[in-house]
Amino acid sequence: MLTDTSTSAGRAMLLHDRYPTLEELADTARRLAARHPDRCRLRTLGTSRAGRPLLLLSVHPGPGPGSAAAHVLVVSGAHADEFSGRAAVVELAHRALARTAPPSPSGPSTPSGPSAPSGPSAPATAWHFLLCLDPDGAHLARGGLLARTLPAYFAGYFRPAADEQPEWAPAIGGDLPESRILLDLIDELRPPLQLSLHTADVGGTFLQATADPSALAGPFARSAAALGIPVETGSFDTHRLPAAAPGVFLMEPHHIDDQESTTGMLAPADGAPPGARAATWFAPGRHGGRTVVVEVPAWTSDRLGDPAPAGDDAERHLRAGAEHLRERGRRLTELTAALAPHDTPLLRAVHTQLTALRQLADAWDQAPAGHPPHPLTRAHLAGIDLWAHRIPVRAAALLRRATPAPDPRPTELLRTWCAHYRRRFRPTWLPVARQAAHHANIAEAAAAVHAV
Repeated sequence: MLTDTSTSAGRAMLLHDRYPTLEELADTARRLAARHPDRCRLRTLGTSRAGRPLLLLSVHPGPGPGSAAAHVLVVSGAHADEFSGRAAVVELAHRALARTAPPSPSGPSTPSGPSAPSGPSAPATAWHFLLCLDPDGAHLARGGLLARTLPAYFAGYFRPAADEQPEWAPAIGGDLPESRILLDLIDELRPPLQLSLHTADVGGTFLQATADPSALAGPFARSAAALGIPVETGSFDTHRLPAAAPGVFLMEPHHIDDQESTTGMLAPADGAPPGARAATWFAPGRHGGRTVVVEVPAWTSDRLGDPAPAGDDAERHLRAGAEHLRERGRRLTELTAALAPHDTPLLRAVHTQLTALRQLADAWDQAPAGHPPHPLTRAHLAGIDLWAHRIPVRAAALLRRATPAPDPRPTELLRTWCAHYRRRFRPTWLPVARQAAHHANIAEAAAAVHAV
């Protein structure tokens, strides 16, 4: 552990149970680079659509960048409404600088506490932290940073329209400067491993990987258990993905294309989408690398891990979820038309959520054709139920912010639907330090597994 004030100051926000702002994250990176000029480098890769810098902090295993044999790229802030990756970057950077011993042959050890290092990865590894892939979106989502309840979180909520999300925009024909910056960085570094750090509002933890993730099953399960984070086996994100272990999934492009076509999150404006192979997740593959995507919840719920078969109730549950979405979608569509907000990033984000509402309802209503290719469990039904609540709440939150003049109607929808969401899943806040530690534990485990 580092003890000097310039490097330990970056962890203070974790101790106070809050996410760093982008300004604090950049300041921490500058302090680390100034304190350790022989091992750290901070550079600007380019600028966002609105001219905000995309910063990369590199931490090398010894003096000079040429000493690294392998590169690990860590991407934070791919989604504007997800903040745990920022805290994980702080934690991982400190762990990398504190690392002095070679790795244990058995890989990272089980953490003894929320901020305990999980053990070093290969000493010849350079860590590269993209502090925020979407700083423009993060600027609009900053109102949720200090939230400790779902109503407060959604009061400042923002997630961009599908074709304005840099990580996936190339998959649907989008050409964003942030996407190009990341793809160029992948071509520069040729990383054996890319980690994309994500946060769910309510749920458990799970991971997805573009190559066989079975070696991560043990470290993943141990970290989740040690930090008290439920493992989510029923996320709708992963219904069509092969499972290597509970909460550990293999991503393949055709599975991702099928999945996203039923969520509406990647629907292109016009024309056929290029498909998942064009997304930044699969870009390391052209250099023989892979990507691991780690999801950590801000609020935990224990409803999403029940492996018991869904039984004969599945079809009824799917149809009920579809009707739930349609009813709320109708109200949102009518209200959007009545309020007639101006075309802004907020309104475009509303339309993405409305598209998701319609396409999810259609997919769930086409049972059994809409079923995933494996038997549904109770966890899967809970995951469907969660999305049926989450998407309308997101849309109402975005519509409330998109409305130029205060109007009580979207505020009332948000208040009511958020209350339903809370009653249904009984979310419990997961301290930021534990969110960051889990991200960091899995990142170190993946780096050790994929070290070359």
